[in-house]
Amino acid sequence: MAWLEFDRAGWTVTSPLGSAIIEEGIPFVRFETDEPTWDDPTVQTVALHRILRAQLTYVVVPGGYIGRTTCYELGRIVQAKQPVYFSDRPADLPIAIPASHILTPAQLVSRCVTEPPASLFTQAIGTYAEWERQLAAENYLEL
Repeated sequence: MAWLEFDRAGWTVTSPLGSAIIEEGIPFVRFETDEPTWDDPTVQTVALHRILRAQLTYVVVPGGYIGRTTCYELGRIVQAKQPVYFSDRPADLPIAIPASHILTPAQLVSRCVTEPPASLFTQAIGTYAEWERQLAAENYLEL
């Protein structure tokens, strides 16, 4: 489990807080640590606050699946220029994920000892990477 690997490394995990999923297979996942009186939009907003205050985000991608909520969160993460890494290549995500950002939790912990986390397109080369950097800088191209 990624959470345990990061916890053993002394990292603070901001979301999810290491608790179990209440019900599998529903459109919006809730964890046991989520406040039960909050509606789904409130739970999502709290999750985004936790995600975006972290130094990096690690996305667990079982069998290539990430889901629509995670896709939404990834959009916010990329736009905020936050570092994000993946356990595996997402099967249905229309952005390029550099191989340098697909790591096991142990590989990510080891990498962060020698180099700081980087956003997805910081070191990527190519037209798409340059255009992604322009998007993140809020410099919208007329194409």
